[in-house]
Amino acid sequence: MSSCGQVSRAGGAGQRTGLLQCRPRLWPHPLTCQASSSCVSATFWRMVRSSSRERESRSRETRLSSRDSSRTLQMRGEKSRVQSFPQSSSLKQDTVRSLMHYALTVWGIESGLKFQEVDSQGLTEPDILIDFARAYHQDSYPFDGQGGTLAHAFFPGEHSISGDTHFDDEEIWTYESKDGVGTDLFAVAVHEFGHALGLGHSSAPDSIMRPFYQGPVADPTKYRLSQDDREGLQQLYGKVPQTPHVEPTRKPLPPPFPPPDSPSLPVPDRCDGNFDAIANIRGETFFFKGPWFWRLQPSGQLVSPRPARLHRFWEGLPAQVKVIQAAYSRHRDGRILLFSGSQFWVFQDRQLEGAARPLAELGLPPGEEVDAVFSWPLNGKTYLVRGQRYWRYDEAAARPDPGYPRDLSLWEGAPQAPDDVTVSNTGDTYFIKGTHYWKFPKGSVKAEPDSPQPMGPQWLDCPAPSSGPRSPKDPKVTPKPGTCDCQCEINQARGQPMVPLLLPLLPLLVGGVASS
Repeated sequence: MSSCGQVSRAGGAGQRTGLLQCRPRLWPHPLTCQASSSCVSATFWRMVRSSSRERESRSRETRLSSRDSSRTLQMRGEKSRVQSFPQSSSLKQDTVRSLMHYALTVWGIESGLKFQEVDSQGLTEPDILIDFARAYHQDSYPFDGQGGTLAHAFFPGEHSISGDTHFDDEEIWTYESKDGVGTDLFAVAVHEFGHALGLGHSSAPDSIMRPFYQGPVADPTKYRLSQDDREGLQQLYGKVPQTPHVEPTRKPLPPPFPPPDSPSLPVPDRCDGNFDAIANIRGETFFFKGPWFWRLQPSGQLVSPRPARLHRFWEGLPAQVKVIQAAYSRHRDGRILLFSGSQFWVFQDRQLEGAARPLAELGLPPGEEVDAVFSWPLNGKTYLVRGQRYWRYDEAAARPDPGYPRDLSLWEGAPQAPDDVTVSNTGDTYFIKGTHYWKFPKGSVKAEPDSPQPMGPQWLDCPAPSSGPRSPKDPKVTPKPGTCDCQCEINQARGQPMVPLLLPLLPLLVGGVASS
């Protein structure tokens, strides 16, 4: 099996670089492998908006192991190509089968490959097995629920899972959606089958292999690959012999079921700001709002413009916790702490460790809550902020520092009672309030002259706000634990992020500042 793909910038529009590298596991992303011939690498397509940032690519040295003179791939399904069907979708099974048929036909037309259905009761082993699955599904690469990873496919090779394509069954899969809700199954399938055939991501603007969800692409019966995708495919399988053109067999597409009328939990808009918590966790920035959160990768690219469910990701978090008020990654052991009310929970990766613990353990008065928690990398101390006050905790000594709380007025130019305070991967400190941030360069306690700046345009692919920042004297309103601040509706919420962060508050920094 081939080595893992690695993110890199293509040499130009439409190029795919050959990069045979492996990287350590970046939780919970499963792009991981050992640098050996037995490595199996999965390629994931995340729903993020278009940008000019780095694209993942992959060497085209990979060849389909089953390529032979017949140029035929075989698939198996329950009297179809798919092993299972989406349970959370209103699509009929016949519609799903037809969409898979056309998604494969798109690649077959340009390569000469012929895709043949194989009955699940037959003895022929398929080269591509299609499955709709949830969470952990026996391939070591669990799905993350609605709004995150949409699907993944395995590159071709000799392994039994090579070429297989899995779709997250918790997504709302659609076809010809009238209201724009849901994810177009045909568009995602075409992309993933490209990976199953050995193609990596492309930076060409019209490529279906761009590393993000682009929405519906065209009528499945008429859609054709872009020039860049055709050339990439033909590098692997050669050009189709020049013969009289014959249209492939067409399957009729059954009409989709109308969407169900059952209401769903309102999804907030990340561009409306006022997050409950913002935290840099292992290089990624997490933006929490109610029972949802967004993730910004170190590259500056959102994992998805849609939020993920809080309790589907943080396994073991009590169901009564509706709001995360602060979060940070503990410097000494990498554990992740989530705060709500006057308690906090400790996680190893995504798994809860033990029961809730009182904030009093970290030096706060009984019953006190926090608005922000972060760890400053220059002194390793942890800062806990509430309103205009902060406490400092010594992780190494496992005890609170004496002489606290103190006033945040040390930070020249910072807003009063910030919503959040965090530190970027480059060591800059950010005070956040509403939809704006105040930046303090690394090692400085004075805000940059052009602060505040809107978060959304730079980090969340959001339009610039029409109004200025909220008054620095307007305190953050924190929902009480066990309640839900449901003031947002689909496509009308509040949220705007910023750059990858880490979580340190600097009121006690270097030298004299460090003793504040």
